[in-house]
Amino acid sequence: MPAYLTHIIVIAVCLASPVVSVAQTTSENAEARVYFEEGNRLFQQASRATGAKRIALLQRSLEAYVDSLQIVRSRNALFNAAIVLEELDRNNESFNYYTEYLRIEGLSQKDQEQASKRRDALRPEVAVLRVNSAPEGAQLWIDRKDLAPRETPTEVAVAPGQRRVFVEKEGYVPTERVMSMVRGDATVLELTLEAIPAEPVVEVIPEQPLAQPSQRPRLRNAALGTAASTLATAAVGLGLSLKARSLRDDYNSAAAQYEMSGDPLDLQRAVDLANRTDRFNIAADVMWGTTIALGVSAIVLYTQHRKRERREKAQIEVSVSRRGGFAAVRMPFGASP
Repeated sequence: MPAYLTHIIVIAVCLASPVVSVAQTTSENAEARVYFEEGNRLFQQASRATGAKRIALLQRSLEAYVDSLQIVRSRNALFNAAIVLEELDRNNESFNYYTEYLRIEGLSQKDQEQASKRRDALRPEVAVLRVNSAPEGAQLWIDRKDLAPRETPTEVAVAPGQRRVFVEKEGYVPTERVMSMVRGDATVLELTLEAIPAEPVVEVIPEQPLAQPSQRPRLRNAALGTAASTLATAAVGLGLSLKARSLRDDYNSAAAQYEMSGDPLDLQRAVDLANRTDRFNIAADVMWGTTIALGVSAIVLYTQHRKRERREKAQIEVSVSRRGGFAAVRMPFGASP
């Protein structure tokens, strides 16, 4: 087909087909739409250019479409990128873009026929691998597993030669094959995935819970730790209060100096000292409030500890009668005699 006729077909597709309409739906990301429209503009310029300038414009158009696809995987950008790749003789990539486009749900019959026709025209130029798996929906990699996988069933255009195929699906044994690919031929790989055997169910007998240790050390330790925190915060609060007092004295001196000199620098120094004094006073108030809260908590914890200790102490009962006497010791589990 003459080059100028190819250009006419491509331009008609871009300007007339609803699939490649310049105007995208309002739901698409605005940034993606900007890249898409830039790709359309550059593509139209390329259709009127020749030689190296045409190739450069096609490359820039493709980059704009790819930028749009990285934001929103829209069918418009997919189809246009496939056309540009076809114009650049990057047939493998163009074939795969058409394949991805044809997997989109909701395509009209006209759009499907148009894309299928363009893809079929590329088959003599590419080596096609068709992979079917039972069950469907397996992940497919070709040569490299660090790229995004495809989903079976699918058709993929690959470079001719030996290709390594990886197929995986959760719950099934991973499969690997080496395929010999030839340009212009379609190679079909049919796979029946083997389910991973279910592991036997082993009844687990729950262990008997061990007797819980006495809570006395825990309450006592909590009370001691809270008391230590109380002393620490009290020390910090005292230090902040002393610092605030010292700053207040400095402020009084600075204020007196300003009254005598009227120097704005003395006024600024007095204001700064007043602000610092207020900050230290606020910090001291916070620390004293924290000290009080911690002190109350320590008292409550220690009170609970003492109550529990009294309940757990051993009790001795003595009974005397004409027949004799006896003594009984009642001691809760875990208490000390």
